[in-house]
Amino acid sequence: MARTEEDIIARAGIEVTLGGVVYTIPPLVIRESREWKRKAIKLVAPLPEITTINSDDAEGFQKALETLLVTMPDEIIDLFFAYAKELDREDIESKATDAELAKAFGEVLAVAFPLSQAAPNLLRAMSRPEST
Repeated sequence: MARTEEDIIARAGIEVTLGGVVYTIPPLVIRESREWKRKAIKLVAPLPEITTINSDDAEGFQKALETLLVTMPDEIIDLFFAYAKELDREDIESKATDAELAKAFGEVLAVAFPLSQAAPNLLRAMSRPEST
């Protein structure tokens, strides 16, 4: 569910559903958010290199698949719970699905990187010819 401007200003929590239960995650303050964003960027930065592995390199391809399908999802889970530190990770991991966590992580990303949502609108506005 998209957060309204009022939600943002009121510092409303991020609602996510995990294991069929709705949780509210408070947004991080700027200092904590800055550190969390650095961790997120560090996690995502190797993706271009990983995704360009040639399938002729069997060892490299296997390592890339393992990174994409096992290691990275685990790191994403770690990153999610680093943001949602008030949640009971052990309980949620025993009940929630990967799909629920992926959606919840997307909600956290939308709050942590608000400019990423504004960027398409900004680019559209910049590409419009100025009226004379």
